[in-house]
Amino acid sequence: MSRLNNDELVLLDNLIYLDWDADENEELKDLIDNLLEDGELDRIINKTKNCLVSMCKNEWIKILKQIQNKPNLQDLKIIDLVNHKSGMRVACFVDSQDNCTVVFRGTATSKEWDDNGQGAYEYDTTEQKYALSYINSLNFDKIVVTGHSKGGNKAQYVTILSPKVLNCVSVNGQGFSNEFINKYKDNIEKNKNKIVAINSKYDYVNCLFNGIAGEIHYIKTKFQVNPLFYHKANILLDDNGDLRQESNRGIFSKIINDFSTSIISDLPEDIRNLTIDGIISAIEFVLCHDKNNDKLIKIGGSILIMLTYGKYFKYKEAFALSYVILQILMLPLLLWGDFIDIEETHSVELLNEVIRKISNAGDKIVNKINIIDNKFSPMSNTVSNAINTLINKLKAQEI
Repeated sequence: MSRLNNDELVLLDNLIYLDWDADENEELKDLIDNLLEDGELDRIINKTKNCLVSMCKNEWIKILKQIQNKPNLQDLKIIDLVNHKSGMRVACFVDSQDNCTVVFRGTATSKEWDDNGQGAYEYDTTEQKYALSYINSLNFDKIVVTGHSKGGNKAQYVTILSPKVLNCVSVNGQGFSNEFINKYKDNIEKNKNKIVAINSKYDYVNCLFNGIAGEIHYIKTKFQVNPLFYHKANILLDDNGDLRQESNRGIFSKIINDFSTSIISDLPEDIRNLTIDGIISAIEFVLCHDKNNDKLIKIGGSILIMLTYGKYFKYKEAFALSYVILQILMLPLLLWGDFIDIEETHSVELLNEVIRKISNAGDKIVNKINIIDNKFSPMSNTVSNAINTLINKLKAQEI
């Protein structure tokens, strides 16, 4: 049989989120049949309490039946399933011709939230190192890797650093830190053409930080009431389990990416680390627990309190300043639904209203930074410049 296509890989990226167990060499078709038996799927869903990327039972049944209808997937055996103490979950699937496919799960437990933030300011995170060790331990030399969200980030990471990886499909995967890009510049240039990124047109998470994929596809999905749900992997697929129609990148995605990166890059290290941990964890919390994205600021603040107490308690000003920076970084996310509406309706009036909201919020944020401590005036200048640049780009954007 031929290697798995992108549709089939995305189905596996969904499947790995269910907390199933498998015996060595268990056939995937037997696992799926078992999951669809009366009561078994309910048991698995109840067992996985932390996060099921906001998918209901009917959505899971649909994914499982789509897997049943893919002959290539029915030929697979599961030879190595690992649930690491860090929260990382990964499985190796092999077909009758010993073609090896490794699937990394995205964030599904609170243990992994801190690692998500580290990906924006460290060279290599703990889970990325575990992922690389897993790949290098396998007795295969031409491995296809895939993953959704943080799983996509891990898949890209091992592709850059392991010669065993043949190619990679990252689904709505977040990018990498400036530190990582600078450290592994040569590895990235050598291996980026192995990496295919498949993103929802309106996904916010793949806009975060620096992308390294040599080939990028944007998929037009069905409308999502909660804009954060454009991050879900299952919405990329149609009723047959095939990828939906390809589209162009959302017109505001790069503008928002440049804005976030410009602020994050110039923050003092302790404030940068704390702020990124807060924003990533807040996004993951909303995705995992089906909360409205209008609660993001409150959730982010609660998470910052926990992080400040645990890791940054020595810094008296860390919480106050990080909370202010988090508010401005989350502003585009809170307005993400409006950005989507603007692109879909070409509404100049709505764009002007969004620009007004950003301008007003920006003025308040800059004032708050100055009130906290005058020594942070260079930071207020950085934020002010970033907001002005964002506004100017939005004004110049043709819709």
